[in-house]
Amino acid sequence: MKQLTGFIPVAALPQSTPASAKRQLLETIEWLYKEGAATETNLKLLTAIVESILCSEESYTRFLQCGFDAAIEFFDTNSQNWEFEESISSSHNPRNWDKYKQLQH
Repeated sequence: MKQLTGFIPVAALPQSTPASAKRQLLETIEWLYKEGAATETNLKLLTAIVESILCSEESYTRFLQCGFDAAIEFFDTNSQNWEFEESISSSHNPRNWDKYKQLQH
């Protein structure tokens, strides 16, 4: 779920262009199929995320918040055996991402 939950630090991602965004979306879908995770639910979630961008700012913000909630839950689960300080300060921790901090204000 790395590509869906964003465990790559947001700052490390290349600047998005329409072509690169489309390529990344297609790569994500291909990855889901390879991993056997291209369930109807996951594909509907991707569709909802893509369509949310075309909706109101409020809808888009709600989808971002939902994505961050999922990313945080996955990070907490996957880092439960880490040292506390390492987990809190990790660049992979969604709570440390600028976009997440912006949503909280």
